[in-house]
Amino acid sequence: MAYELFSLPWAERHRDRVLAALPFSEVTGPGGGPLQALRHVTDGGDAGFLRRFDGDGSHQGDRIIHFRLVSGAVDTELLFFFGRPDSPLPHLHLQVVQFAADACIFNADWLPRLDPVDYPDYQRLVLEPMNVPYWKAVNDRSRNCSHAPANPAIATYLSPWSIGVSRPAQRAELEAVAPSIDAFVDHWVRLATTLRFEGPAPDVLRRRDARHLACFLDERLDPRAWRGVYNAIGEPAGHEVRRSIQQARF
Repeated sequence: MAYELFSLPWAERHRDRVLAALPFSEVTGPGGGPLQALRHVTDGGDAGFLRRFDGDGSHQGDRIIHFRLVSGAVDTELLFFFGRPDSPLPHLHLQVVQFAADACIFNADWLPRLDPVDYPDYQRLVLEPMNVPYWKAVNDRSRNCSHAPANPAIATYLSPWSIGVSRPAQRAELEAVAPSIDAFVDHWVRLATTLRFEGPAPDVLRRRDARHLACFLDERLDPRAWRGVYNAIGEPAGHEVRRSIQQARF
């Protein structure tokens, strides 16, 4: 990189905060490194990694995925904090893409586990506590994230509590919304040990979760993004990334 990275430290900070709060163990690849060490298809150079951390069963967290893709001047950092497939714990997704010394796009959002029409109390219990952090992030009209139009096809599988930008933002904006994103992460950690909700049976939750993630990770949903992955590391490695993200621990 020809510039100082803030994207990787940002992702590592959120990942490590959860790892410090809840017991997860890293699933390593050959030689004890990342589960997937990614290489550029053009020259075999370093293209990032996929690191995976599995929960130990003592809480409702299933796995943490940290996917890093380095392609030219662009550093992409994706984090997924997944709830167990048999639990109503929502998944939390964080992303930052840095492409210049002071330019990035970012987002933080939830993947709810139940339909709010069928289970309105679920939304009140699990997501509405994030109203204040959400409002603090998006109510400042000087910020890009206050007027970021979402891709409706993708937003269907996420929540209305999205904090993010759809056009380039400066590092200062990412830092300005840091308390709200921290609140999202802290809320996920709390829910992982405290959430109790009388909803569908575990096997019903598990089947819905599999269908949900299959839709959300379908390359046809965001073909431009997945095409960028395949162009950088090749289709076989890209498909393995998708499988690793989707594969549950429990």
